[in-house]
Amino acid sequence: MIHLYTTLLLVFGLFPGIENNNESYNIFGSVTDSQNEPLPGASVVSADFTFGTATDTNGDFVLELRDYNETEIELVISFVGYLTERVTVSLPTDQAVNVALRPNPLLREDILITASPAGSNRSFRPSSAINLDNLQQRATDNLGDALSFEPGLSVRSFGSAPSRPVIRGFDGNRVLVLENGERMGDLGETAPDHALSMDMDAAERIEIIRGPSSFLYGSGAIGGVVNLFNSDIPTEWAPGLSGRITGTGTSVNEGGSGYGRVLYATENSAVNARIGFRSTGDIRTPSGVLPDTFNESFNGAIGVGFKNPGFVGGLAISGLDQTYGLPEEIDDDDERIEIRLNRINVSGYGQISMTGAFDQAQARFNMSRYGHQEWEIETEPDGSIDEDLEIDFRTITFSGSLLLLRSEGRRDFSGAVGASTQLRQLNVGGDEGLTPDGRNINLALFGYVERPLTTALSLQAGSRIDYNHLDVFANSRFTEPENPTRSDLALSGSLGLNYRPFTGFEAGVQLARSFRTPSIEELYTDAAHIGAGAYEIGDPELSNEIGYGADLFASYNHNFITLELNSFFYYIDNFIYYNPTGETDQASQLPIFVVLSDNARYFGFEADALIRPARFLEFRSGFDLVRAERVSDSADLPFIPPARFRSQLSYDTGSWYTGAEFIHSLEQKRTAENLDPTEAYTLVNISAGIRFDAGGRHTLSTRVENLYDESYRIPLSRVDWSLFRNPMPGRGFTIRYQYVF
Repeated sequence: MIHLYTTLLLVFGLFPGIENNNESYNIFGSVTDSQNEPLPGASVVSADFTFGTATDTNGDFVLELRDYNETEIELVISFVGYLTERVTVSLPTDQAVNVALRPNPLLREDILITASPAGSNRSFRPSSAINLDNLQQRATDNLGDALSFEPGLSVRSFGSAPSRPVIRGFDGNRVLVLENGERMGDLGETAPDHALSMDMDAAERIEIIRGPSSFLYGSGAIGGVVNLFNSDIPTEWAPGLSGRITGTGTSVNEGGSGYGRVLYATENSAVNARIGFRSTGDIRTPSGVLPDTFNESFNGAIGVGFKNPGFVGGLAISGLDQTYGLPEEIDDDDERIEIRLNRINVSGYGQISMTGAFDQAQARFNMSRYGHQEWEIETEPDGSIDEDLEIDFRTITFSGSLLLLRSEGRRDFSGAVGASTQLRQLNVGGDEGLTPDGRNINLALFGYVERPLTTALSLQAGSRIDYNHLDVFANSRFTEPENPTRSDLALSGSLGLNYRPFTGFEAGVQLARSFRTPSIEELYTDAAHIGAGAYEIGDPELSNEIGYGADLFASYNHNFITLELNSFFYYIDNFIYYNPTGETDQASQLPIFVVLSDNARYFGFEADALIRPARFLEFRSGFDLVRAERVSDSADLPFIPPARFRSQLSYDTGSWYTGAEFIHSLEQKRTAENLDPTEAYTLVNISAGIRFDAGGRHTLSTRVENLYDESYRIPLSRVDWSLFRNPMPGRGFTIRYQYVF
């Protein structure tokens, strides 16, 4: 309790109220939606950004003009997910300025493009979104940590760079991480030492879908989808110059980052450019510095967009160069593991308005050239440096999709039909190349329809058929296998119901079938994977995974309270996983992991509550639980997150904010054989920030992670526990400045 009282004093003592003096005029009014519901937190700003404020919890505002000498003022009223309005007010005035904003169906918070490209705000599976302001407050340098407070999400950890989200215990390519709706073409999903090839500062919005979404993005995505949106291809703009600049400093790894994006637009075209860098040292933990966890990266992009009545589209090219360390040789100061990767990506997008059965056609593609090298670096007795290239991955990937959309505005039904393709060429070299070379082709047809059955009940049905073809080739370490070709035809789909008997309450159920073919790594790997810290052995006789899932959720939102409860159950035939044998490879001295297949079941639930007991004050709390086991003997599967409680207290006036997070993780005794259990731990994080002007153009954020310097480890950490028992970061201070113009 002493920690709790201390935290609350720190949180609510950081910033005093901000007083406004020397008023000349007051403009008052309200901002609502088209249904006359108030929009709290809407921005009301003068066109020159000199004056501004935000609406309160009732949607009301008072704008103070200090020493203003003009006879009229133009106000810009905006809210995330709604079209911006401009209003001219004559001065002085004693009339209320009441503005009703119209929804923008492609940007509304309750419409997740990832879940429903057709623009439906009905949910058939649990989902959530994180906007730019939330990302600014969290101020993290990797995707896993940015999502760690979300229900059902945890973090696969191997230092700061190779950190990836885990949804309901599912990892790898059972969780798709997309960039603007398309696959990135990197190796982030294939092993715990592989980082995502997109810097977090470039993300403008993140959408999370929990549970199977197979009919749109991939037949094997039984865990869910994380979709990162950047603005490399501009699709919406106002004429003129705009952008944002961000700078971040962190103490836990003595690091810093900088990011800048600028967009110049005319009525019908726009040019967007961004550039960013990141430099961090080794992570400090309560047990000492975790060696070889540094991260250096440089990224940039340039894109163009065009629009005219009925069309919007564009092209972009982006690049990333990154080097980071892995804590594998921490018992030997003269040896270290280093990952060097680079990615060049060309992307395109086009959207055409149509008449007839469909309202819109969308086409997009990503084409990537990706290189990934794992180096073993040793300092010789004479001081010279010896570098050995252990693994060299080279991939060329093309992914593209075409969607025909029938929008939510149609009375009878809405939905989409589409096709997608993914082509991937993999070349593997190095002294310890993991697999033979390979070429993979995926072709898919998919569609879904959403139809209201009554005023309260709606049905959604989706299906997807995939053709997967894999060719395997010999390289310097592997001969051509006996059966070098594998082809599979996969059928997956889902059926869901949404029930809204009255305003504020929503419930949904979804049944789904997923299909996943084994990756080339799971089939053919037979080598020391120094980055993952294991000698891995695949199985070329693996069968395809077939998963059956059921999701049930209910949510209630009324005035000051929002409640959500989700439960799930998945049964998976031929579930594929890496299992520790307890043995050690004599040549590499690495523990041996073998790829096994068995029937498995996953089940659990997520509960979340948001309460607004007073103006500006919010309290959020939740609980997550997942269990995963083999069906044959009820033995626990490896690398499953423990149950945890989450609580968050925040106070946000619009001009400044402060808050605290409390995360209590229970002990995890349900571990696979040859894996150690983890102890319970409690983390406290506090944050505070100032928005120096209306609309948050200038924002200064501060955050303290792990306030009480708790020593802990998580079951999803791949750091060798025998060498470093508590590898997770200790107390760290972050300061972040953002300027939006």
